[in-house]
Amino acid sequence: MIDITLQGFNVLHDLWGNAQGLKVFMAGNQWFVVPELLDLLSKNGISAYVETLPPGIVKEHSKGNPIKVGNLVIDFKPELVSLPPSMVKELDVVKAFDYVSNSIAIVYNKEKVEITGWCSLKGLKVAIPNPITEGIGQLFKEIYEEACGNYEELTRGVYLTKVHHREIPEMLKNNEIDAGVVWLTEALYWGFKYSVPSPNKEGRLTFGLMREHTETAEKAFSLLRSEKVKEIYTKYGFRWIA
Repeated sequence: MIDITLQGFNVLHDLWGNAQGLKVFMAGNQWFVVPELLDLLSKNGISAYVETLPPGIVKEHSKGNPIKVGNLVIDFKPELVSLPPSMVKELDVVKAFDYVSNSIAIVYNKEKVEITGWCSLKGLKVAIPNPITEGIGQLFKEIYEEACGNYEELTRGVYLTKVHHREIPEMLKNNEIDAGVVWLTEALYWGFKYSVPSPNKEGRLTFGLMREHTETAEKAFSLLRSEKVKEIYTKYGFRWIA
């Protein structure tokens, strides 16, 4: 079982919609898009339940590994998934398409530090996504090793997140960290001071239709490729590539 309990977050920010509806499991960096997606699905006669969690957790949950939030255990599987392409390939999907790409950014406290590049993180109080469970964490690790050297040396003094899109903004607002590694779309949404250093790596997301699915899931999958969904994502800074 994957325990994603976080103090202060048992209000279930990342579980959305109707638990009896179409099950959609999504990489968590899209959480601010979900209200509009749910509204669009509803207008097309589709009731849905959506999870927005770190990709590694979404992948394992999609394979049948239950998750635990506080006292709640969730053990059902999805009909639709949204994950990095490499993770979708590990699942039993019958259809898939890449739909958005994103860049990696550093958000920081402009009153305390100035960020000029990845190596500026050395010696600061930093929060970074866990490379084991979060795709952005692995991409950042690769970038840092290429640009700055020893990643393990950096991580000895940083906070590795469990759910970065919930922890990093709170930690930065509360001055618990000087900087954090996030997606560019998240930096834009939160309104923090940010930098998009070079070199950088592109993160992509893929919608996948699981083999075991209903006609409702098939309808939703087609809808997710529509112009309306493109408008929703591009409004939040995602690059539409479908």
